[in-house]
Amino acid sequence: MSTAFAVGPGRPTGGHLPWAAIPIIAGALLVGLALGDPAPLWWIPLGAATVVGVLAMSMRWPYPSLLLLIGSSVLLVVVRVVGLRSANLIDVLLPPVLLVSVLGGARRAAHAESEAGPAHDRLHRAERGLFRWVLVFYGIAALSLVRLAQLAGVGPALESSLTLIRAFQGLSFYGLCIWWLRDPVRIERAWRAIFIAGSALVILNIVGVAAWGVKRAGMTFFLNNWDAPFADPNEAGTASLIVGTVLIIRHATRPQARNLVLGGLMVLMLGLTQSRSAILAWATFGLFTLRWIRPSKILAGAFGIAMILPLLPASFWIRMTRSLEVERGTFETYSILFRLYTWKSAWSVVQDHWLIGVGYLGFHHVSRAYNQFGVVLGSLENYYYEVLVSMGVIGLAVLGVVLVKLYRLGREVGRVAPAGSLAHHMARYHAPLITALLVANLTGDNFMGLVGLAQLSIWTAVLVRSGHAAVAADSRA
Repeated sequence: MSTAFAVGPGRPTGGHLPWAAIPIIAGALLVGLALGDPAPLWWIPLGAATVVGVLAMSMRWPYPSLLLLIGSSVLLVVVRVVGLRSANLIDVLLPPVLLVSVLGGARRAAHAESEAGPAHDRLHRAERGLFRWVLVFYGIAALSLVRLAQLAGVGPALESSLTLIRAFQGLSFYGLCIWWLRDPVRIERAWRAIFIAGSALVILNIVGVAAWGVKRAGMTFFLNNWDAPFADPNEAGTASLIVGTVLIIRHATRPQARNLVLGGLMVLMLGLTQSRSAILAWATFGLFTLRWIRPSKILAGAFGIAMILPLLPASFWIRMTRSLEVERGTFETYSILFRLYTWKSAWSVVQDHWLIGVGYLGFHHVSRAYNQFGVVLGSLENYYYEVLVSMGVIGLAVLGVVLVKLYRLGREVGRVAPAGSLAHHMARYHAPLITALLVANLTGDNFMGLVGLAQLSIWTAVLVRSGHAAVAADSRA
């Protein structure tokens, strides 16, 4: 039997290794050496080689890499690098995928696609209106860093700029999804990526709570920090809501039993996070959608939730009871009172800097001078209050316009999309979902970071693309 390697059609075969085998063999050797030697001598080149390999693959296959990015908006896999500094899959994949998409054919193909007609024009106007005001809002946020540098110094301004860069990363998901998810098949694959990530999110957290002693489930999974493998429980709660909403829409267009099973797991995931803000978000979403659900399905859903409640750990019930009773001496009561004290201190900042604020996420850096104890306070844990303190009345007013445009986009899609289409169902649940996320941000600041904005960007982009696809299909019919 010949041991020659085939190197391609029409090429002679021989005993030489193909070029593709060289990095594979080198990587295998590095893995073996790193596993055999606990010193960092081999781990460093192995990590560097892994990053280079991932970058090369993401540039070679940008669309599958985008699906990994979409999944990472639900389950974020993180590796702790140095101290508290970490790297995640979005950090590695997003820059090359964005570069290839901008310079390659994805963006040009999307812009060259013919989408003419009154219905398409309405969607384009609504999309452009939202896009422009988002640019204005984040332009003001970037300019506010100059104000923060004046008040607190260059160091704090640079620190806040890193968080702002994270926000820009999340917003870039919108462009990528608009360019790549141009047909129903690709949209379906994006949904599948969300379902797979959501399933992995639930399974990992169930194992974490049951076997690893994890107190609260989270959406950030640390591969090399087994003492605390999960983080960000509040973000996990809102992620479960987004996955649950997508499942409801999928079940409306394609009824399947697995949609109901995964939906039940999302409710279980909500309980494992013990996130009070996420519970409020789910309750808001349910309140705005009950009028569309038949009484029989409401009873079935209530029965399913009743079956899930006994599966929740005792710590969930303890946390909820302490929160409702405001039990003295508990951490839950402390967190409520501390938040109120932080809000009171922040109001003094607003009185001094009400027009343009103190700069993006600047409260943390100026808070020492605005409380009687002279301590540094953290986040306000209220997105709108944070915007008011950071960017003043001007920034909060612009944010209001952005939200109006966001709601209007959903209404426009609902008006032009034919009944029964994916766009029709997404538009139907758009306002309840956005309202629920806004409620979650009353006691959180999900929209200040990467993942919350990435999730919102993905949802909005698919809403727009499915709207155009539904209009095109209707015109052909």
